[in-house]
Amino acid sequence: MVFESLKGFQFEMFGKTIYFTSLIANALNLIVLTAALSVYNSCVYSNSRMLYGLAEQGNPSFLSKLNKNHVPVLATLVSAAFVGVCIIINKLMPEKALHALMSLVVSALIINWLMISVVHMKFRQHFKNGQAKTKFPSFLYPLSNYICLIFLTGILGLMVLTGMALPVMLIPVWVVFLYICYIVVKRNKNREAL
Repeated sequence: MVFESLKGFQFEMFGKTIYFTSLIANALNLIVLTAALSVYNSCVYSNSRMLYGLAEQGNPSFLSKLNKNHVPVLATLVSAAFVGVCIIINKLMPEKALHALMSLVVSALIINWLMISVVHMKFRQHFKNGQAKTKFPSFLYPLSNYICLIFLTGILGLMVLTGMALPVMLIPVWVVFLYICYIVVKRNKNREAL
């Protein structure tokens, strides 16, 4: 181990013995905590602005309110509330929290990339007869889309084999929930339009 070779290094300062191992450990803690706070700051900023942008488009409209300094406080608080949920999860099950949250993130990314690939194929099929040319055509279309779909399916298979079957099984439930939300929002907009 790296720290084993540093055990003999120590020095005295103000009558106190300081060991290099503890000095390095404290420096690493400072670096990691600074990086974590930086990531939290950027996430809160981007999430609050994203929620604000969505709220300006109509859903949910209460998040579009700004304070006197033009800060979307409610959107920031919603973002912070989700961070609070992650902290509670970490407190309740510290050994499994990272695994649970990372499997949730991977599942969300899989859903996003599956949707992007499928929608891209549908988009290109719609304009197949040359009505419109894309400015930035996809490399090796449609083969690249199929490779992406096979790769994502492989990741789902690996998740099942490595003990993350629950997030994989919840993906269809989440997609159905999102579809129901879409239908409800669409109906509400249609009612408001009448």
